[in-house]
Amino acid sequence: MSSYIIVGAGVFGVSTAYHLKKQTPSASVTLIDRTDPPCPIAASHDINKIVRADYEDIFYCGLGLKTLHCWKTDPFFKQWFHPAGLLSVTDGRSCLIEKILGNLEKLDAKSETEVFTPMEIGTKFRGVFTNMRLRPDDKLLFNASAGIAEAEKALSATVQACIGLGVRYVATAVSRLIIEENVCKAVQAEDGNRYSAANIILSTGAATAKLIADSAPRQAELQVGPRITARAVCCAAVKLDKQQEETFRKVPAVAHHVTGIQGAAS
Repeated sequence: MSSYIIVGAGVFGVSTAYHLKKQTPSASVTLIDRTDPPCPIAASHDINKIVRADYEDIFYCGLGLKTLHCWKTDPFFKQWFHPAGLLSVTDGRSCLIEKILGNLEKLDAKSETEVFTPMEIGTKFRGVFTNMRLRPDDKLLFNASAGIAEAEKALSATVQACIGLGVRYVATAVSRLIIEENVCKAVQAEDGNRYSAANIILSTGAATAKLIADSAPRQAELQVGPRITARAVCCAAVKLDKQQEETFRKVPAVAHHVTGIQGAAS
């Protein structure tokens, strides 16, 4: 029987455990995170998250299309998905929209997109964006296929579904990996327990680099280096009154791709 330990119960770890157990029911799967689910510091622990395929990297674009299909059609996931659409604001000099559209066209998924200029956007979506601060050369891409997912609710329910499928959930902090001859054999928890499996998967996000560095400080070939960059995210919530709620009800999610900064402001 194959065995797996997944460290990290955010969206990547939980999704991996869920689909792994559904595809291979006989597998032994252990999901480890520092708190009871859902972990409040996971990036996926939020009111909602944008689900999109608008990426300049064609690999991520393809993954996004598959993800959107799952959110829209899977009876388990679609209850938390809302097809709001996505408006991406970009610096026209970056050619980001052209890259995104090129990827979507290659993957036969361009039909639900529309490009606006700063002058045109004021007449769309009930005029909500009329006073949006834009530069003359900015471009805006609307993709009706995107949407938002109720992140915390979906994550919590998926953890419970994993447990129902037979996944073992362990609430403990992992202090280091047990690495022998460049192979990870087990994980050491702060409470003194050690967990072993034939396959160990790290879904540890921003903590990955430190965890590997603490576990194998003298093995330069194992270090993350520039492959992963940790980022901080600021979140804010605004309570709308009834009139504002009605105004914004059919307005798409917005991602502002700020030149020179990794990621986007949503």
